[in-house]
Amino acid sequence: MKKPLSAALLLAALAQPLRAEPMPMDCAALTLALRAVDGYSFTMPPAGPDGDWCVLDDAAWRATGPGRPDLTAERFRLKGTADGDRLVSLEVDLSGLRVAFQAGDATVDDRLRGLFRLQSAELRFVAMVVGESGLVTLQGGVLRLSGGTEVIFNATAEAGGLGTASLMAGSLTAAEVTWRNDGRLLRPVMEVLGERLVDGVTGSAAVDAARLSLRQIADNLPDSALTEDARSELGQALDALPQGRGRLVLSFSASEGIGAAQVLMAMLGDDPLGPDGLSALFRGATLDALWMPGLDQ
Repeated sequence: MKKPLSAALLLAALAQPLRAEPMPMDCAALTLALRAVDGYSFTMPPAGPDGDWCVLDDAAWRATGPGRPDLTAERFRLKGTADGDRLVSLEVDLSGLRVAFQAGDATVDDRLRGLFRLQSAELRFVAMVVGESGLVTLQGGVLRLSGGTEVIFNATAEAGGLGTASLMAGSLTAAEVTWRNDGRLLRPVMEVLGERLVDGVTGSAAVDAARLSLRQIADNLPDSALTEDARSELGQALDALPQGRGRLVLSFSASEGIGAAQVLMAMLGDDPLGPDGLSALFRGATLDALWMPGLDQ
């Protein structure tokens, strides 16, 4: 026979607030962060919602100073839910994103200016808080450029929330990234990087300098953090840069996570990208890599 619930326990149970289901957020709440981006003025044409989606098509971020590009999006949809005043999910569907540096901005290299001008992008992902677990997941992430470059990403973090403060205080515990190199995008980027790394080099010599620097960083990764074939696969991917077309799949896991605090401590070291700095940063982490040459994978 079940023991009857006492009056005191019954009253205590009834006094507990019922947990409400997360509710859809309206456009005004969803766009607060977009309007608060430092160094930009945000505008969007008036449009009503489409179901739970907030329609921000033809939105624009205009830079208010040099060194920052203007951003425009042909299609921009946001959907979010909140538990009280706490954001618990956010979905982004964006396409026709264009990046344009101001013509008279002398702080931007002309090669990079032209590279961005020729590309448009689409971006999709869903971020959500997993119940009361303190986990935040990023799922279905896709960044695709019109030239053919593509990045597919998923991640899990111990963060407790989607707010900026929660994410900054959180730790990345797992991630998978698939990068598709179309063989056309990276050469001007590597030229600029190489010229900044080594005085007096230009063209192919600058590309070689950038590749050598990236290879050195990969060689500095600790053996304890790499799976059996990861170093070889990373080396093949870097040797193929910039024209080598293919897909690089990176899988990361860390039971303790890597957060902003660990990154900051590593950056304050004497040689943050050297063997000691990377060993400290990747302590307890595992990194796997797979390089698949060609774009038919």
